[in-house]
Amino acid sequence: MTRFSRHFTPIFLLGLTLSFVPILFHIILYILPVATHLSVSDVDTTTTTEWLGFTQQLKFTYIFYLALPFVCTLGWNLLVFDEIRSGFLITTVFYRSIRSYWLNRLSISFLSGFLIVTFPLLTDLLASFTFLPLLQPDWMINQLLALPKLTYFHMLFYTHPIYLILLYILMGGILGGLCAMLSAGAALFFTRRLVIISLPLAICLFFAILATLFPQLFFDPATIVIAFSPNYLPPIQYPLIVTLLTVWVIYISGIARIKKIVS
Repeated sequence: MTRFSRHFTPIFLLGLTLSFVPILFHIILYILPVATHLSVSDVDTTTTTEWLGFTQQLKFTYIFYLALPFVCTLGWNLLVFDEIRSGFLITTVFYRSIRSYWLNRLSISFLSGFLIVTFPLLTDLLASFTFLPLLQPDWMINQLLALPKLTYFHMLFYTHPIYLILLYILMGGILGGLCAMLSAGAALFFTRRLVIISLPLAICLFFAILATLFPQLFFDPATIVIAFSPNYLPPIQYPLIVTLLTVWVIYISGIARIKKIVS
């Protein structure tokens, strides 16, 4: 654990720092100025409506979520890449099973990507809580006509908005963890660090193009986890199936590749 912390805490902190940049800009350039000029008549400005996922200040939202597949790979997933280059992988699997090793590395990678996403989003929520009024969104005042098509479980926006925000923070964290796992899996097949780091971003961009050309067949992973998505959403079961299938492919292909490496 000491070796792990010494070599991979700096890269994790880099990813975490980069993910905080758009959050800090959102807080400093928007939330704080808005909070300063609020009056009792501003009932349409609330903790919920100005949180990053729902805010209409879209530049901060897009920067955070579109960079998410890249930033999340700057974490503990790179442990696999380092262990292959140093030969430590062969030594490790000599003392433990390949399945145990790979499950451990995927779990660490997922946790890394999950934290890189959820910490900044929770910080933005905390800032909204601190500086903006905690008012329940009103059906008439805060009515968003496109909400049913752009937000999963949209009725929670008017009944339990905090639950909805936490749900979307969880969804963002899962996407971040999935990108980190994908990067860890790529480390078994590619020898260039840049390829390993940028592969999840390239895949997300590819699906974003497909979603633009064929919206009935494909969806953009980076935008469906935005609470007020810029794109129409597929049924919730589709992303769930794709997520489970992706995890399964990463796990199975990783085991097969490690067996080939150590043989």
